[in-house]
This record gives sequence, C-alpha cells and structure tokens, in this order.
Amino acid sequence: FKMAASWKGHTGGGKKPSQARGDRFEEELLESENDRLMEGISSKVSSLRHIALDLRKEAREQVTVVGNSSQLFEKMSSLLSSSFRRVQGVRGTRTQNCKLMCSISIAAVIFFFFVYFLLGWVVSSR
Repeated sequence: FKMAASWKGHTGGGKKPSQARGDRFEEELLESENDRLMEGISSKVSSLRHIALDLRKEAREQVTVVGNSSQLFEKMSSLLSSSFRRVQGVRGTRTQNCKLMCSISIAAVIFFFFVYFLLGWVVSSR
C-alpha cells in the first residue's frame, strides 16, 4: 500500500483525506461489530459447554441407576427362583403336608372365633 502511494507521488493512494477518515471510521465500526459478535459467540459457546457437562453428568447418573436396577433384578430373580424351588418341594410332599395344613387351618379358625367371642363378651360387660 505504501509503495503504491509513493509511486503516485502523494500519500493516501489517490484518496481524499475525508475518504481516508471515512474508511477508518468504517473499519472501526466493523471492528466493534466483530467484537460484539465475538462476545455473543463466546457466551453461546460457554452455555453449550455447560449444557454438555450437564448432559455428561446426567448420563453417568443414568448409567449408575441402570446398573443398580440390573443388580436388583438379578437379586429378585434369584429370590424368585429359590422360592419357586421351595414351592415345588412342598408340592412334591403334598400328601404329607395336607394333614398339617388342615390342622393349622382348623386351629386358626377356632382361635379367631374364640377371640371374637371373647372380645364380644368384654365389650358387652362394660
């Protein structure tokens, strides 16, 4: 740019001083607009960074929850399997347990009738 100005024999490259001032003003205006836009982009990038970090944290928590749920389901499956095996064992000895179950049921019914009549007698005596 300087070389061209010296070649023509005067400074400013053939532009009038008022044009040079206008160009500088336009450059300053563009520079300030660029700075403003850069600040806007910087704040948006910062917001996106925080969102990404929050997503990462949430994903890790979800992985932990899924892992814990998986372990819980494995424990429940083991518990149900052992209970099923016990029920199968009881079913195999059904004839032996039938008399015991009948006796327990009759004893429970008699006990509840006894408590019912006893409470009725206590309430009526008051």
